[in-house]
Amino acid sequence: MKGKVAYVVADLEGSTGAWTKAHTLSGTPEWQEARLELTKDVNVAVEALFEMGVKGVVVKDFHRTGYNLIPRYLDRRVKLVSGYYAGPAVGYGKLYGAHFALFVGLHASGGNEFGFLPHTLTSRIAEILVNGERVCEAELFATVLSAFQVPVCFFSGCPAACQEVAQKMEWVVTYPIAKQPEIYENERRRRSYIVQKREGLREKIKKVLNPKAMPLFVMKAPFDCQVIFREEAEARRMNPWAFSQDGKIIRFRTEKFLELYQNLLKIAYFPKLAYQMRSLVLPLSRIVWKIQSLRHLPLEPKQAV
Repeated sequence: MKGKVAYVVADLEGSTGAWTKAHTLSGTPEWQEARLELTKDVNVAVEALFEMGVKGVVVKDFHRTGYNLIPRYLDRRVKLVSGYYAGPAVGYGKLYGAHFALFVGLHASGGNEFGFLPHTLTSRIAEILVNGERVCEAELFATVLSAFQVPVCFFSGCPAACQEVAQKMEWVVTYPIAKQPEIYENERRRRSYIVQKREGLREKIKKVLNPKAMPLFVMKAPFDCQVIFREEAEARRMNPWAFSQDGKIIRFRTEKFLELYQNLLKIAYFPKLAYQMRSLVLPLSRIVWKIQSLRHLPLEPKQAV
């Protein structure tokens, strides 16, 4: 751990402050609350990592627009990466010399009925199957990082998400954050629970002892992929690429992971022209999303109730 650079991927659904769908939707009052709590979660993770001797921490905001964390409240030692990039690492951009990665606050895969707000890439997609098995985002994100020799060593999220990761990557230290409705409905109990789980997050990260000894996770080719949408009309709208389609299901096959991932991103997010112009679209979107994220910022952590 000493002298290494840690790369923290931060998502919202599995954080301590997200309890309803409204907490995950940009611009809502609930989102403002949740992003503040996510920033606190990340700060605790950063503190733990520096206590363990790392020389640097890069944090990638990976929820929706990529502009959820609040820079003015974030630990000043952090290199924050917001928004999305075509490369070098697809989605991530530069990795800034990272040696290992931690996934903080992620969610279960689409189709996992036990997960809290489960989805893979977008909630418009019901489920993604690769070689007949359901795929979660952690698998996709970890395989992208593996090409840069960055292993994933830690994962936090709802219990179902942690179980998925434990089954795929048994070496990863996991930390479940449950979202019981009865806790959310009692504000005092919820505040106490958030503090408790955040301190647990700190201590669990300290269980990661030698991340560079951990194996790289790589999804194995060839890839027979089925992208199952919730609505047939939405599947048609998101398939200008002429992939094979049967009702709600879009199918394709590839021998390369990068092609698999790029195809999934096309289907999930991009109209054809936008994808062709992504070198222009992505920088413009980062400007728009950054401006949006600055509206109606919540109170500073020390003032927040």
